[in-house]
Amino acid sequence: MRTVSRPAALGAVVVVAGLVLTGCGEGTTEAAEASSEAGLTVTGADDGFHGTLLDPAPPRPDLVLPATDGELFDLGDRPASEVTVLFFGYTHCPDLCPTTMADLARAREVLAPEVRERVHVVFVTEDPARDTPQLLRDWLDRFDPEFTGLIGGTEATAAALAELYLPESAQVADPSAAIVHPHDDGKAGDGHSHGDYGVDHAGTVYAWGPGDRAVIYTGGTTPDQYAEDLGRLATAG
Repeated sequence: MRTVSRPAALGAVVVVAGLVLTGCGEGTTEAAEASSEAGLTVTGADDGFHGTLLDPAPPRPDLVLPATDGELFDLGDRPASEVTVLFFGYTHCPDLCPTTMADLARAREVLAPEVRERVHVVFVTEDPARDTPQLLRDWLDRFDPEFTGLIGGTEATAAALAELYLPESAQVADPSAAIVHPHDDGKAGDGHSHGDYGVDHAGTVYAWGPGDRAVIYTGGTTPDQYAEDLGRLATAG
């Protein structure tokens, strides 16, 4: 996997180890080596968040992709009051992706209704060959029908990953974890590519909120911790 280049400095900094670790059981050793060579540098302020508060905060990436409903979704042009949560992955992921979506769904569920409606979770698939809009929509609906699914795996998503100091996604022909086909209903000719490859992808969750704040999560965050942070982000200004 290629390592994304970093700017020379981002103010007063510390190195966040493990930021670019990939998930889903593929290529984690290689990704760990990449992260140790070029971790994202951020300030040490946490301000009570369970995740890592980025200061200065990178803006939402300038990324426009088709959503599962066929409409274009502009990630960089979101309402000022919105908390935008972003994760890159794929539906055939055997572990990290479904776990992360389940945790974020639970986090939204426990939020007060007036806060929940301001928290927008966006999942970008890096596997467009298998993740058609309908299949991605069906998969996300298992967690939360309000989640937004975007079709990525393009040069545009590669550029967005670079903006966020994350490694590019890469197809893995022989993944260490067996691929489970979540959409396989046994019907021939369903138009679905059932390849047994994996996708090496960033395992980081990004969350942006009002007041130009951004928080990242690199693993081990519970639904209650997500909920606390998302509520704090929603009320910042």
